[in-house]
Amino acid sequence: MLQTGLAYHARSIVNYASFEAARAGSVAHAGLASMRLAFARAMTTYYGGGRNLAELADSFAAAQLDLATALRIEIVSPTRESFDDYHSPAAAQRLQTSARVLPSAQLGVLDCPAERANCNADPASNRSGQTLADANLLKLRVTWGLPPAKQVPLAGRFFTWALRTLDPDDEDAFRRGLVEAGRIPLVSQVTLRMQSDAIENAAILPRTRASGDSPAPAATPLPGCAPTDPLCTPDPASADTPPETPLSGGEDGTPAVDGNGSDGETRPETDSSDPTEDVEDTEDAEEEPEC
Repeated sequence: MLQTGLAYHARSIVNYASFEAARAGSVAHAGLASMRLAFARAMTTYYGGGRNLAELADSFAAAQLDLATALRIEIVSPTRESFDDYHSPAAAQRLQTSARVLPSAQLGVLDCPAERANCNADPASNRSGQTLADANLLKLRVTWGLPPAKQVPLAGRFFTWALRTLDPDDEDAFRRGLVEAGRIPLVSQVTLRMQSDAIENAAILPRTRASGDSPAPAATPLPGCAPTDPLCTPDPASADTPPETPLSGGEDGTPAVDGNGSDGETRPETDSSDPTEDVEDTEDAEEEPEC
């Protein structure tokens, strides 16, 4: 219980530091160095704080030293595909960079960069699945490892042991390294709108890794209704198709023909009696005298 409370307290500080990192990135072209610096500054109190400038400087230095290997900041949005769709050569020239740049001005009236008016801005068909306004939302995923010095001795070891046991094949090498170092991984996500043109950098993820999208498995058709099951409801697509009626007759499927030359169909019987006999019987019955 105590270890859970300490982790929750650390998570609250990480959430605040992540927000400060996003604020710095939104005005610094999504620069990773600016975001890491802002995160470390916000974490200074967790690493000791201070009552004067000297103590604050020492705590800030301790935070930077520990975060050098225990912090990862990933840019989930914009993605690399966002730069494929909306890269602005004019903005890159204005910022004097060879990297690709996303314009952030006049988003209310522009669907594409001014010099690329024919870009594919339809999220249903372009590579990023975003509009230009969506691509200007800065979304960060921050992963930080709670150090062993901030853990309850036995409870912290139990936490890391449980993480190794429950997920031994963790594909995330960074998170796996935190657990092996005795740290408890904490993850925070934050989203802010860009206030400057985003410049592509190494922290920006491709769309598949950012969203975890995977192709949907092919649908398996359901079995049809059994003829003997009265409770089964047939598929509407197949309900309009009448069932095939097997042909009776010979082995080759031809209809049977009886001796009279009929083709097996039921025909009305013809009455071969003389109709005048019925008339005579009726007249005799009328002539009989009453008793």
